[in-house]
Amino acid sequence: MSYTEEEVRNAALVELATSMTGTLTTTDLIQILTDRMQPTGHDAQIADGRGDTYFSQKVRNLVSHRHQATGLQARGLADYQAEQESWTITAAGRIYVDEMP
Repeated sequence: MSYTEEEVRNAALVELATSMTGTLTTTDLIQILTDRMQPTGHDAQIADGRGDTYFSQKVRNLVSHRHQATGLQARGLADYQAEQESWTITAAGRIYVDEMP
């Protein structure tokens, strides 16, 4: 199955909300979301010229797209700490997760 970037963002927020500290590294998110979502097809393929899958690139896009209108940080749902390469869910992010269907 191929996942949209929105599905990956929402799944990442759920994992942040349920983590003990509310914080996970991008590497942790890649591993957790890959295990949870079991990407197949195109998402499971190694991206051209890269050493990771198209799915893991979507998770990494959480960082590169964080300031765009749909980004987690731009929307106030999570904060990215570059030094630790980690995400921390915000109070608004927890509300968003609680309201997800």
